Amino acid sequence: MAKTKDADAVQLHVGVRIRHARVLKGMRMKDLAEKVGYDESMISKIESGKVMPSLPMLNKIVTALDRDLASFFGLEIDEHKLVQTSADRVLVAGDALRGGKGVNYERIVPLAAGNLLEANIHVVQPGGEKTDDITHHGEATGYLIEGEIELTIDGTVYTMRKGDTFFFKAYLKNSYRNNGSEVARIVWVNTPQIH
Repeated sequence: MAKTKDADAVQLHVGVRIRHARVLKGMRMKDLAEKVGYDESMISKIESGKVMPSLPMLNKIVTALDRDLASFFGLEIDEHKLVQTSADRVLVAGDALRGGKGVNYERIVPLAAGNLLEANIHVVQPGGEKTDDITHHGEATGYLIEGEIELTIDGTVYTMRKGDTFFFKAYLKNSYRNNGSEVARIVWVNTPQIH
C-alpha cells in the first residue's frame, strides 16, 4: 500500500523531533544508537523520515533522550492560556537568573518540558545588562521593540535601535547592555537549553 502525503508528514515530524531533542541534549547519533541498542544507520533513517519507528521503538528513543512521549509531542496539559494579555504573562526577576542585572523577563512561552521554543520579553533598565557565557546547541533570534542596546555576539558589538532584529547560533557567547536613558524591551526567542 502506498504511503499518503499525510503519513510522510507525520514520519518527517517524528524524525525532526528526535533529531532536535538529540542535538539539544548534545548527543551524537552514535551515542543514541548505543543507548537504545539500534545501529546508527537506523537512527539516521528515523531522523531523516525514511523509517517510522514502532511505538515501542519510539518510546525507547524518547526515554533515552530523557523525555516522555506526552511532552515529546507537546501533549502536556497545563494552565497556560493560549492567548495572554500583558497582565497574564509570568514575570521573572532577572537578578534571580544567571548573568543579569537590571533585567526582568515576561514569559511568552511557559517553561515546560517538551516545548521546542523559549520566548520572553526582556525588559532592560538603563544600565541593565545580561551576559550568557554558557553556550549550547540551538539558535536565538529577537526583535528590539523599544529603546537601544549594545548586543555583543562572539566578541563583535552591535548597536541596536527600535525595530532592529538579530539571529545567531546559541554556541556563540553573547551579552547585551542598555547604555541609553530609556527602558529597552526585546522579544527574545531561543531554543531551550536542555540540562
